[in-house]
Amino acid sequence: MKIEDENIGIITADIIDSTEIEYDLRTVLFSKFNDGLERIKKTIPIEYEWYRGDAFQVKVLNFRDSLKIILLIKFWVKSFEKESKKSYDVRISLGIGKNEWNQNQIVTSDGEAYRISGRNLDNLKSLKQSFIIDANDANSDAFRIESLLLNVIIDSITPIQSKVLFYKICGYKEEAIAKKINLAQSTINQHSNAGNWFAISKYLDYFEKKYAHE
Repeated sequence: MKIEDENIGIITADIIDSTEIEYDLRTVLFSKFNDGLERIKKTIPIEYEWYRGDAFQVKVLNFRDSLKIILLIKFWVKSFEKESKKSYDVRISLGIGKNEWNQNQIVTSDGEAYRISGRNLDNLKSLKQSFIIDANDANSDAFRIESLLLNVIIDSITPIQSKVLFYKICGYKEEAIAKKINLAQSTINQHSNAGNWFAISKYLDYFEKKYAHE
């Protein structure tokens, strides 16, 4: 056990309508969801743990990467199509604050970031949104309102657009994405534009600049 007072980002998330996923598919899909977390972990320092079967927490060691991480998680999960052609999705909450009580397991640790993240995830279940950002600082009100706007953009994004945006956030150029998913570069560009990449990339820059000097 270790007591700390540095800012961290804590993400709490659960898979929406997970109980409606057929039992035979559940193990395969959860493995694919977990593969996304492992891919992210290879490029950005994070720790994560699953709990309750369909929920997980992520500790973002550099909290300035927190928005990037939750968007990567969102787009990874939404990139898998259901038979209905609708995407899977996660309810996801980011809290930024102090890491006051650091134990060996994320789910038993505590602090401002944990409480903000967990409380807001519970509140999301009664709201018409699946995505929220909050912080224990002067940015809190702005982040919560901006989350509503991001939620509208993200909810309308298709599985193929989600896949393109995932790779864009990872830093891939459109030509490289085209090769990875076997589509023409012009098609990748169309999906990028339709997925509002311009607005999302601007918000990523904005978020990082908010904490540039901390």
